[in-house]
Amino acid sequence: MPDDNIARPRRGRPTNADAPVREAELIDAAARAFLTHGFAGASMDHIADAARVSKATIYARFGNKAALFEAVALHSVASMRSDVRDIAVAGREPADVLTDFALRIAGEVAEAERIALLRLAIAAKERFPDIAMRLHGHIADTVAPITAYLTHLREAGYRVDDPAELALHFINLANGGLRFLLTDDFTDAGFRRRWATRVVALFLRGIEG
Repeated sequence: MPDDNIARPRRGRPTNADAPVREAELIDAAARAFLTHGFAGASMDHIADAARVSKATIYARFGNKAALFEAVALHSVASMRSDVRDIAVAGREPADVLTDFALRIAGEVAEAERIALLRLAIAAKERFPDIAMRLHGHIADTVAPITAYLTHLREAGYRVDDPAELALHFINLANGGLRFLLTDDFTDAGFRRRWATRVVALFLRGIEG
């Protein structure tokens, strides 16, 4: 039953001008619902009310609840790519650049909402394998700027046989493998700094000629 405490402003199809804003509101409302109730318990009626759109609008835009959940999960990790790409690399010491990469990755996986949504996506893997695969591919885009930097290091004489593969190993080191999913360690900034420093020291020992 719809929550009577939720206000019901006038609904309708958003105009072209406000469509991006309304979609962001919809994804935000859906994220809150999925985090509170899980995938199965999240009500499309409540999501529609919270987002101030009709349920028909949600279905017209996303098709079904699984596609909406996929959009929410993908949105939750989208900032990983832009944040890593924003790191300056030119004219800096490798240890400093790699530490910034490691800190940015560790910081991204420290956000409680993102981790909760990733956990939901993992739990839904058997039922919706496409969501897990697309989410994995989206996160994997984070590898690109690190791969490019490791390629630069190889050209500078570092032992980097396969930059793309090594970038994946670096990311797994930076986020502690499954540690960020199983513990709250990364929510502590001091822990992230110590972890990143140790990861980079270990990594550089492996690639220095």
